[in-house]
Amino acid sequence: MTEKDPGSYVMGNASEEADRLGIQASLYDRHTEHLLRTAGLREGMRVLDVGCGTGEVSLAAARVVGSSGRVLGVDMEPGVLERARENAARSSVRNVGFEQGTLPDLEIAGPFDALVGRLILIHLDDPVGTLKSLTRFVRPGGVVTFQDFNISRTRAVPAVPVVTESVGWICAALREGRRDPDMGEQLAEVLRLSGLSDPSVAVAVPTGGPDSAAVTLIAESTRSLLPVMERGGIATAEEVDVDTLRARMAHACTEVRATVYVPELVAAWAEVR
Repeated sequence: MTEKDPGSYVMGNASEEADRLGIQASLYDRHTEHLLRTAGLREGMRVLDVGCGTGEVSLAAARVVGSSGRVLGVDMEPGVLERARENAARSSVRNVGFEQGTLPDLEIAGPFDALVGRLILIHLDDPVGTLKSLTRFVRPGGVVTFQDFNISRTRAVPAVPVVTESVGWICAALREGRRDPDMGEQLAEVLRLSGLSDPSVAVAVPTGGPDSAAVTLIAESTRSLLPVMERGGIATAEEVDVDTLRARMAHACTEVRATVYVPELVAAWAEVR
């Protein structure tokens, strides 16, 4: 199965989904860069970012490896690659490039010092097989690191019922689409089964208040998954009332002065031997 093909990307492909991904990136990009550094990326490395989407992870990796390094982002969608190139140009980043390609059958020139990906393995029917294939691009001694979510950890503290209910809908919809909402906690085992020994793991958790992007992300994730919810009998459009959902969550969180914890971002990494 390819990354983000119609049969694997359960979040949908509407323009609203592209907007949601931008909100998601605003919450996670700083944490992604920290986790890339923690996994061993450093100046001068040549990095392959698979399923790069609009390029946020590629740009984070480019900042880490500096002007003496180079990052190649690969995605199957020409439209998102154009946005990735626009993002790179707007950021004045010159050590990153983007190519179209389909996982796992890439035809690119290696080797690379590091293979990275964020929120990609969750959308693959065979993450182990794909990762086994992709490690051929990494030199011995290089690093493989992937990042993914633990979505069921999303919560408001103190608890807010509308947040709890929305997170339940999101997790159920992902399971309906044959995706693991807590793929993050599976990453270490995926690396082991792919032939990478002794993986390490770290976690970062963005938070926000009632009027933050954290609340917006939960509401817009619910919007993206609403068709799956309806098809699977998880919730009706009337129950979700998605056009008022963000406002209702913000109001309820304000009433109890809640902090909203969005999905844990888990990174697992290992050395190629």
